[in-house]
Amino acid sequence: MAPFDLLGIPRDADESTIKRAYARRLKITRPDDDPEGFQRLHEAYREALQQCRHRAMAAAWEDGEDDAGEAGNEDVRVDDAGEREAGRKHGTEEAALLVDTDPAHTVLLDAEQLDALISGRTSLLSSPAATAAATAASAVADAATRRFDFDGFFAEAVDRARGTPPVALSAWLAAHDDLYQLDLKQSVGDALFRRLGYDGIAIPPASLSALETFFGQQDYWLAQRMAVRCAIEREQTSRYDEPRPLAIRQLKRPFRWPQALAIACVPGLSTRIARLSQRLSEDYGDLPDGIDPGQDAFFRQLARKDYLGLWRWLPMLARAVLLALLGYLLAPVVFAQSRPALQTALVVGGGALALQAGWRLMVWLHAISLGDHGSASNENRRALIPVWLAATGLTLAAVSGVGWLAYPLVVPAALIHWRRSFDALRFLLGGIAMQPLLPAWLSDSLSAVAVGFAMVPLGLALFDGLYARSQRIPLSAAAGNRWTTLASYGFFVGWVLARVV
Repeated sequence: MAPFDLLGIPRDADESTIKRAYARRLKITRPDDDPEGFQRLHEAYREALQQCRHRAMAAAWEDGEDDAGEAGNEDVRVDDAGEREAGRKHGTEEAALLVDTDPAHTVLLDAEQLDALISGRTSLLSSPAATAAATAASAVADAATRRFDFDGFFAEAVDRARGTPPVALSAWLAAHDDLYQLDLKQSVGDALFRRLGYDGIAIPPASLSALETFFGQQDYWLAQRMAVRCAIEREQTSRYDEPRPLAIRQLKRPFRWPQALAIACVPGLSTRIARLSQRLSEDYGDLPDGIDPGQDAFFRQLARKDYLGLWRWLPMLARAVLLALLGYLLAPVVFAQSRPALQTALVVGGGALALQAGWRLMVWLHAISLGDHGSASNENRRALIPVWLAATGLTLAAVSGVGWLAYPLVVPAALIHWRRSFDALRFLLGGIAMQPLLPAWLSDSLSAVAVGFAMVPLGLALFDGLYARSQRIPLSAAAGNRWTTLASYGFFVGWVLARVV
C-alpha cells in the first residue's frame, strides 16, 4: 500500500498535512500495543515526507530555481524517539481515518478495521464499504505493477544518469507517481540495481548515489563495479595507483603482437599494466568489460617472474638491437673514428643482451626456488636448484682444470640467495677460508673465490635441510631459521681465525 493511502491523505499533500495525519494515526497505533503496525506507519510517514520533498524539488528544478540542488539533496530526518514518546501519550482512544481509494468517494474505517486492512486480515473488515476499500487498494497496487514499463524506465534512467546532474536525476525520479507504491518501488529498485550490475553500463558515482538515495538501497559491490567501468571509460585510473592513461589505453586496445611487443620493450611498463589489470579485476569481480582479454593475458604473463617463454626473450632481444643501433650511430661521435662503428654496436648490443639474460635468469631461479609449486617434494626439488648449479660449476672446473669455468654457475647460484644477504655473506667468507683445506689436486683447480660462492648455496641448503627435517616442513619453508644463522656465524668466525692465524 502506498504511504499516502496508509496515512489517509491525498498524494499531493504538503508536509504539515502529512505530520497531522501521522499524529492522528498514532492515536490508534501505539508502539507498545502494536509494534509491527507502528513500524509500518513510521515507514509510511518517512516515505511520504521524502516523496513530498522530492516533489517540491522537482517543481523547483522545472522553474529553474538555483536552490533546487539543495532541495533535492535534503535528508529526511525524523526524531524516532520523539515520535514514539508522542505515540505513548495519546492513549488508546479510537479515531477515524480517511483512506483515499477512488477520486469519487472515500471510505471511513475505524481503528480495528484499518489495522486489519494494513495487516491483510480481511475477515475483520465487516462492512461492505470497508471490504471495497481493501479490494480497491489491492487492485490499484496490482494495476500499477502491471502497467509500469521497466525497460523504458531503465533506459531513460541510464540516459539521465549519464547526461544530467544528480539533482536533475532526483527530480525526474520524484515525478514518477507509480513509484509511490512502496512494494513497486522496492521491486523496481531491486531490478534496476541488479541490471546495472551486469549490463556493463558506466554511471558516474554521484548519479549512482542519487539512485541509491531515492530507492533506499546501498550496494558496495555495485559501487565497486561502477567505479571500475567509469575508470576504464574515462581513462582515469589514479585511484588504482596508475596516474597515467597509457596503461589503461593499452588494455583497451585489441591485441596485436607488434604493438604489444613495442610496449613490452619499455622497462617496467609491462609490470604496471599487469598490476592495473589485476587491481581492476579484483574490484570488478572478474575481467572488466572494455579490457581486451588478449592484452590482459599477455601482460600478466610477462609479469610472472617464473616465465621464460618466447615473449620474455623477444623484448630483451629488441632492446639489445636498439642499443646496438644507437651504439653504431654514436660511435663516430664519441670515439672520434678511433673505434669501428660495427664493433661498437656488437659490443653494446651483446653486452645489453648478456646483462638482461643474466638478470632474468637470476629472477627466474629465485622465483622457482622459493615459490609455491604444490607438493612438498616438488618444492624441495626446486629449492635445490642452486645447489645443483654450484656443484656442477665446481665439477666442471675440477675436471677441466680451468678455474674460471666455475664462475658462470657458482656466482648465479650464490646470488639467488641475495634476500638472505647476511647469512650468504658469512658463508661466502667461510668458503674462502676453507679453500686451502681442500686436497691439493682440487685446490689447484678451484680458486678461493669460486669455492666461497659455491659455499653459499651449499651451506644454506645443508643447514636449512637439517632444520626442515627436524621440523617436518618443506625445504623452501625453512629459510631464515636460527640453525642456519648460527652455522653462518661459525663459518665467519672460521674465516676470521684463518686470516688472523
